[in-house]
Amino acid sequence: MMMMIKAMWETAKEITLQRIVMSYQLRSAALLVPNQLDGLYVIVTGSTSGIGYYTARELAFAGARVIMACRRVDEAEKIAESWKEDTDDSKTLHVEVMELDLLSPSSVRQFTAEWDQSGKPLHILINNAGILLLGESRQFTEDGIEKHIQVNHIGTSLLTLLLLPSMLKANSARIVNVNSVGHHWGAVEPKSWKMGAEEERKFSNMMSYGSSKLAQLMFLKALSTKLISMGKTSVLCVAVHPGIVESNLLSDGRMRGFWMLDPSEGARNVVFCSVGADVLHNTTENFAYYSQCKPGRMSSLADDPKECLRVWDETLRTLGFSPNGYLSEIVANRSFS
Repeated sequence: MMMMIKAMWETAKEITLQRIVMSYQLRSAALLVPNQLDGLYVIVTGSTSGIGYYTARELAFAGARVIMACRRVDEAEKIAESWKEDTDDSKTLHVEVMELDLLSPSSVRQFTAEWDQSGKPLHILINNAGILLLGESRQFTEDGIEKHIQVNHIGTSLLTLLLLPSMLKANSARIVNVNSVGHHWGAVEPKSWKMGAEEERKFSNMMSYGSSKLAQLMFLKALSTKLISMGKTSVLCVAVHPGIVESNLLSDGRMRGFWMLDPSEGARNVVFCSVGADVLHNTTENFAYYSQCKPGRMSSLADDPKECLRVWDETLRTLGFSPNGYLSEIVANRSFS
């Protein structure tokens, strides 16, 4: 009951205050300038619309070499061309499109294998892609994983792990997970991740979404702790709630209101966490949770190291890996079938 009350309180605060707070925070957060990010390689998942679109665009126009990782390759290529047409002749925009479908582990592996073959370092990984299947029945992937948990957590975690060697090539790197205040509504129930698991309560898409975002958050925190314990301090792990934003997640028109942010405003939160210097000074064990361009409040479950480790272990088992020793092998850049 107490967890439910806290979740309602955190959500109510967002609904009531986000428009007021963000109007100030967006004015105070410095805008990127041309050439500021020259030479940095950035991967943005889900970058053909919404927050991902504006995040990728702003970083590209600031000089970063942006990789749009998405399912709709043709659409992404048209977007990249339109961005290039918007620049003057004196500036070259570096935008590349690569196919990625987080519903498919084989697609994730192919994407990371192609990136690894390029030999390039990765400075910023922005895990933006996500789903919220409002009004639909419980759905599973071909591998029997519930779709919210697959896209928002399992696929994202696999992508992150397999890109770690490239991030460790950079002098410093950031993993930025686009999270949600909805994680406060989630529960740690790994048994519900898979097909055939008995549900203790009636299925709810919002609860499943919240649980997937909670698992994503807890896994990232566990990752940062493990990297620190291995002496790997160059990778900063940041989870960010971008605000309650009008996006494709709410494309059916529900839950909309004047207090909601537009995608470009939500993207400013993500960009701030991706390159902002202030973020470096508000971390614990190279981890931070941000909301409205400032440190935010996580669910108490995400503050529990044992629970975070449980999510870590179950995630690796779901991916078919042994939790013990796997990260050290990934860091050593060994390949897995």
